[in-house]
Amino acid sequence: EISIRLELNQSTCHHLLSTLKGRCFVSQDEKTRRYRLGIKSVEVGQAAVQQVDLVRVALPHMQELMAAVEENVNLVIMDIDSVVYVAQVPCDRMVRMFTRIGERAPLHCTGVGKVLMAYLPEEERAELLTRIDLPRFTAATICDRGILEQELKQVAAQGYALDSEEREEDVTCMAAPVHDYSGEVVAALSISAPSSRLDKERQQVLVPRLMVTADNISRDLGYRE
Repeated sequence: EISIRLELNQSTCHHLLSTLKGRCFVSQDEKTRRYRLGIKSVEVGQAAVQQVDLVRVALPHMQELMAAVEENVNLVIMDIDSVVYVAQVPCDRMVRMFTRIGERAPLHCTGVGKVLMAYLPEEERAELLTRIDLPRFTAATICDRGILEQELKQVAAQGYALDSEEREEDVTCMAAPVHDYSGEVVAALSISAPSSRLDKERQQVLVPRLMVTADNISRDLGYRE
């Protein structure tokens, strides 16, 4: 039945199903020999649903934050060794967009990347730091693993991260963690703008707003500190 539906010969179909079965993406009833979705398919589907829910929950808060600060607001997740922008509320004041939805960026030189690394379990973070490359993008990029590790500890302690022209000249970004119901950090919320508009004095004003918004998204995702 599966080979007919997929227009594959039975040998190829059986080989593919055997591989999927070995990876737990399908399972087979021992009596009827019929196939059904396995636990891995459920996990992948649930992960996709959670990501959709994340954006749906976050967007109203992001729009409110953008209206208050009049700067670009982003929502970012980690995907293996980089970050991916999954939602964005642009600001009319911005001269140009620094990122796009679906765009990838490095972990080590972005505020969002630092947040997502800082809240990883210690062993996982240490393994990641030994694995990823640390290319230089600007004079401010942190390319030393020891210095980056110390910065990540500071990020976890203070609850937010800064990228001061580390990824792109004249662009500053501040980011805060978003937790899900289990307490895991599943995303980073950020404000990005030209550095001329995000000096230290304005950072002190905007960081608390950013952290409150990230906390509000977390609570709507079921997080209770």
